[in-house]
Amino acid sequence: MKSILLTSIPKYDLVAPPAAIGVLQGVAQDNNLNTEVFDFNLFLHKSLSDQEWQELDNWCVFITHTISKKLEDKIIELWDSEIAKRLPPGCEHLLMSVFSYWSLYIARLLIVHENTKVRPYKLIVGGNGVVSKFPDTGQYFTDWNKENNFIENLIVGDGEKPLAEMFNEGKVKYDNDTLDSFPFPSYEGYNLDDYQEKKVYITGSRGCVRKCTFCDIYNIWPKFRYRSAESIVNEMKSHYENYGVTRFDFTDSLINGSVSNFYKFNTLLAEAKAKDSNLKDIVYLGQAICRPRNQMPESHYEAMYYAGCKQLTIGIESFSNSVRDHMKKKFSDRDIHYHLEQCKYWNIPNVFLMITGYPTETLMDHQKNISDIEKYKDYAQMGIIEMIRWGTTMHLIGDTPITSEKNVRELGLKGSDNDQISGGELATYNWTSDANPDLDLRERIRRRLELHEKSVECGYPQPRVKAELQTIYDMAKLLDKSQ
Repeated sequence: MKSILLTSIPKYDLVAPPAAIGVLQGVAQDNNLNTEVFDFNLFLHKSLSDQEWQELDNWCVFITHTISKKLEDKIIELWDSEIAKRLPPGCEHLLMSVFSYWSLYIARLLIVHENTKVRPYKLIVGGNGVVSKFPDTGQYFTDWNKENNFIENLIVGDGEKPLAEMFNEGKVKYDNDTLDSFPFPSYEGYNLDDYQEKKVYITGSRGCVRKCTFCDIYNIWPKFRYRSAESIVNEMKSHYENYGVTRFDFTDSLINGSVSNFYKFNTLLAEAKAKDSNLKDIVYLGQAICRPRNQMPESHYEAMYYAGCKQLTIGIESFSNSVRDHMKKKFSDRDIHYHLEQCKYWNIPNVFLMITGYPTETLMDHQKNISDIEKYKDYAQMGIIEMIRWGTTMHLIGDTPITSEKNVRELGLKGSDNDQISGGELATYNWTSDANPDLDLRERIRRRLELHEKSVECGYPQPRVKAELQTIYDMAKLLDKSQ
């Protein structure tokens, strides 16, 4: 029987088994392959010291562009020893999931190393990161592979259909335009107790109905597609039966991209729970758009409550209307207030995702962030704003609208070398704007720290803040060295 080893690499959350490997293992098993899984991200987190993990993290998010030779050697040694242990008999394929552009550097390290070995398997590499550019060279991942011929099978875009084609000589039953045609993910081989939460990821849609200036989702999935409500509910039932899981975290960019389908999903899930008491503990979390009342009336929040919505992650990004308008977020302060009032009534907690130092952010915009932290603090203290994440500071990503030729020209965006930002520069924290010259990296760091202090004062929980502040500290040290 043919077999495959499926691996995930940093950088990825440690809260649950990686979604991409679950999806692709489901495809492999649906096509009669024997599978093994290896979460190298989790393994490294357990195997490295805190200092080594922070060094790796800074490298992954491009605070630095190198790691020490000692750490590099240790990563490769750990990779080789674990791959040798975990290869299933007759393994013909090793699949590596490059989750995002934050996986680029370590993916390159491991792929180059794999090509120094005599190995019985072929490499399959895919994931959102493979459409991105390396920040240190400005070269697309796909061009880099074409030039070096490192990867036997590089998958760009949806992985289900091309993976099945490899296993079945081009004959597949999947349709990329019909997400319901794909098999359910498989989390076989994972010990859910190894993760911070006993939950699995679930995908209800791909793509987004927005095109926010700072986001690259459109490059990966230019068309928004969604599964039927019935299929999503059936997958939840399947995972409950197979793994005893009752907590589901949607990977969607937004679970309410199709308002009508989201409402139908909530209605069907609530009905299923009412009919079968075994399903009563099923709950879900997901990212959503803040929508106005005419798009999501009160009845939609009621349906979410009875379906078991336990947390919404909302990309507020900024409390300033003018900043959100430039981002193309398309919602108002009135919409935020309506959303919070509905969530308070139906007891639906929120995580607010924020961006510090967007290129158009003035000092007045920053003060609006400060004042609205105060304004919304009652929601934080009652648990409706369950968490707020200010991140580090705004970084510019190539091939996103904010780094388009038009925006670069109008905003006068320049890199650390004072040259105009170009499409070849994948991601940088150290940028300036001629149109907003006071907003340099030092000022963005100052604002970020002020937001932290105000959030603490007003009682907002801030998850991962220790790691974020450590990253900001490392950024500040590098900034001091460069001046």
